[in-house]
Amino acid sequence: MQRVLAAALLLLLSTAGCVIVGDPTCSGSSASVVVAPGVVVVTVGQSFTPSGSESWCEGGHQAHGSPNWALSQAGDSAFVMLDATTGRITGRRAGFATVIARSDHSGATSSILVTVR
Repeated sequence: MQRVLAAALLLLLSTAGCVIVGDPTCSGSSASVVVAPGVVVVTVGQSFTPSGSESWCEGGHQAHGSPNWALSQAGDSAFVMLDATTGRITGRRAGFATVIARSDHSGATSSILVTVR
């Protein structure tokens, strides 16, 4: 029963991984960072690169780019290694970490929960 509940929770969290902030029509100052999936499970030594994109208003037009990636806390580096440019996550040892995607243009963020088994 616990496995079924855990699987249902992971499914729910993985579908809730996109965060959009702001007005996509650029009628004001808006920004968004979208990441997928919102939950990642890797084994020690395994790598995964999530998708991430950012958009912001510049001169009344939408501009797009790639976010920068960081760990939520310094202690998260005990569990995962993260490439700050590509977002590539590699499991180091069993545990949990949070990866943050951030827009340099607006400061908008989105996060990914990582489980290393």
